[in-house]
Amino acid sequence: MSWLSRHAQSIEAGAAVVTALVAGAALIGVKFQLDETDRLQKAQSARETYRAHLALAATLPAFAQPDDACQLIQSDHGGSYAAFVDHLLYSAEQMLEVSDGWEDTFLSQLDVHRDYLCSADGPIGETEDTLRLIARFNDLNCPSTPTCQDG
Repeated sequence: MSWLSRHAQSIEAGAAVVTALVAGAALIGVKFQLDETDRLQKAQSARETYRAHLALAATLPAFAQPDDACQLIQSDHGGSYAAFVDHLLYSAEQMLEVSDGWEDTFLSQLDVHRDYLCSADGPIGETEDTLRLIARFNDLNCPSTPTCQDG
């Protein structure tokens, strides 16, 4: 008992250090868990957005596989078609942010919209991922003269 009495302050200081270390480790663990939860939620949201686009494409085949995108964009349905392509780009943005390996899939899906994407009024992108995707698409697929010219 006298040993405990003599070393009580040292034992208390050691216990305080151990408590601080455990609390620090717990904070790191909580941060890791929150980051992982956020990552999983973003991935799930991206998958849901892409699934929603696929469902939209199934219900709007004239937009998903347009016979003439230039004529479609200049028709009464032009705004709806532009929104459809924007939704595809939004889906791409979401997937590219959370998962590697999707760029070729989206480049392929954008190919049927080449005339609209290569036109002077085509979408330009809102985020780094979509800007990069559209730029790559344009580099690979667009002629030097914009498509969908009037007249």
